[in-house]
Order: sequence, then structure tokens, then C-alpha cells
Amino acid sequence: MKISRGLLIPVLTPLFALTTTLAHAQDGWQAVPERTTPANGLASATAPCPKDIEGLKGTCVYSFGGQNSDAPTLDTVEAYSPATDTWRTLPGLPTARYAPAGASAPCPEDVEGLEGTCVYAIGGFTGPEWPNPAFDTSTVEAYSPATNTWKTLPSLNTARSQLAATTASCPKDVDGLKGTCVYAIGGAFGDAVEAYSPATNQWKTLPPLNTDRDAPAGATAPCPKNVDGLKGACVYAVGGFNFTDDVLNTVEAYSPSTNQWKAVPSMSTLRVALGGASAPCPQDVEGLKGACVYAVGGFNFTDDALETVEAYSPSTNQWRTLPSLGTPRFELTSTTAPCPRNDTHRSKKICVYAIGGSPSFPFVPLRSAEALVVDRHGRS
Repeated sequence: MKISRGLLIPVLTPLFALTTTLAHAQDGWQAVPERTTPANGLASATAPCPKDIEGLKGTCVYSFGGQNSDAPTLDTVEAYSPATDTWRTLPGLPTARYAPAGASAPCPEDVEGLEGTCVYAIGGFTGPEWPNPAFDTSTVEAYSPATNTWKTLPSLNTARSQLAATTASCPKDVDGLKGTCVYAIGGAFGDAVEAYSPATNQWKTLPPLNTDRDAPAGATAPCPKNVDGLKGACVYAVGGFNFTDDVLNTVEAYSPSTNQWKAVPSMSTLRVALGGASAPCPQDVEGLKGACVYAVGGFNFTDDALETVEAYSPSTNQWRTLPSLGTPRFELTSTTAPCPRNDTHRSKKICVYAIGGSPSFPFVPLRSAEALVVDRHGRS
């Protein structure tokens, strides 16, 4: 079945398939406090909490943008502090947008008002009615928790919404890129990949994806072993949608060391508009070890909105199914951060978070968030 972008969302129904859990993490998904604002099509990143804001300390989960019944594009920014189990509203995005990508990386050098680690809001949709490619934006903005300030940065070369982003070492031997880079992956039914270097304040176009991917997930993890052309740390593009194969379960990895994309094993489930994150692999799950790439929720035309979760271990080159979300959701956002500390036994644990999204169409934007404990010992 070939479906255009304009028809992609309306075919969903609020029916949910129940999927058997094949593997076990330390705990199942646990509810955390709700965001103030419901949203689907939002983005997230993890960075130090802003200074001098009551209720926030340590490391924060940032979520921003999206849409809901009140607005087709949101400028809302909220931060959650696992150390205090509290959400706070922060200065809004300068550009309201739906379906942007988010990442954290060093702040750009020599940009007044930004210092330390920044949260990046990349691309998205700015128009009144989605989908309309004329309103896909190339705008990029960065927030500095150290100064509690947003600033506009150089734009993407390719305007797009429904893209993914992650942070990794810059590719070697690409003029204008050095140090740590922010990667913008896919979106707008395209294969475009770009990297931004905070050290040089420039975007550069990289080799494209092997497969066009709209609404994929992105993450950074070690490259799989024994895959020719991949070494070091890799950028992963997971799932998504295109006009050739519809919803995808395929995955590809890019090695900055070799400047190449290569196919890696596919997920067991077709997923688009999913959450993606990298974190330590769950302990005591056969077939997973080291660092993992997580694929969280999403939807497809077989199972509708998904509660299922999978993890991929580059060390073993295998995917495994993990405990399901409490709430099926697509157009969610995921990131990795310390677990909530309301439970003293979790003070040093690492969690993968699933934030916002919708369980059905027409959209029912969610405030809710969930966390899955993936590491007992707080390995980074």
C-alpha cells in the first residue's frame, strides 16, 4: 500500500495491538510527572539544568515544540529534573514549530549569550496547516542553560520537518567541521544528512542516507563490529517512512571515521514517528551488552499506535524486544537521563524517557511521560 504524506496520519485508528514481551529490563516503564503542556510532534534533549530556576538541579530532560488542539505549532519549552522529579516552563522557542529535531552539544563558540552545553532545536514545520512543504523550516536555534537564553544559529542547507538529530564526533576530512557535531538526518521524505560544528558555526552536507526516511529516529552508539566501512562511534537512522516501502523497519549506521552509511540489522517491527535514544543496554537481557540503540513506540499500518520497545546492541549486532510502554504513543520524543530520584533506590540509575506524543488519530496530544530503568549502576 502506497500512501502519500497527506494521507499518512488519517488512516490511523485508536486500536492497539498487544505485543508479547520477549525480554525483561530491570523494571517496566514507570510514569513520571506530566508536562504542563500536552504535545505531539515535539523534540527533546538532555543537558545540565538551567541555573537559578527553583525546582531544577543536576541534569535535565528538555522537551520543546510540537502541536496540540490549541496551536498547530508550539514554542513551549519545558525542563524536567529527575533529581527533584519536577517540570518547569522555560523561555519559549524564538520560532514556534511542529516536528523539529532536538540534540545537545557544546554551545557554538563566539556566539554571544551562549556558553557551556546547549540544547539545539533543528528544523520543523512553521505553517498553519500540516502537511505543506512550503512551511518546512531550515531554522536552527540553541538554548544555553548557563545563560537561560535562546539564540538563532546558521540555518540548515535543506529545510525539513519530521527529521531526526543526534550528536557525535565530526566526520574526518570534511572542510569546516571539527570537534563534536550535531547531525540532522532525513525528514521531508528525503535522504539529506547534514552536520553542524559548534567549533566553526557551520553546517555541511554529508553523504545521504541509503533510504529516504521521513520521521525516523536517530541515536549515537558504538559502530557494530565486523561491518565493513564502519568503525568507532556511529550515527544511527532507525525506521521512518518513504514512498517506496511505506513504513520501515530498516536501520542504517554512519561512521564519521569513514564518512559512509551502511545497513545494519532491521528491527522486528515497522515503525515511523518513533522515539530514539542511546543508553547502556539493559542488564540480564540475553543478546544485549554494552551500549544500545532504543526504538520506542511509533506506529505502522498493521499495529496502529505502538507500545512496543526494542533495543539494538552493536556488540552483538542483535535487536531484542523490551517491556512495553504503559501508553501506546507515536510522535513522541525520547532521550536518556538519570532516573527520577523520588525512589532512593534509583538515585544512580540511568533511564530512557518517552515523552508526549499521541495514542490515536485524530491526535490526542499527551502530557504524560514514562521512564524505563536500563542500568542499575549509573554507567554513562
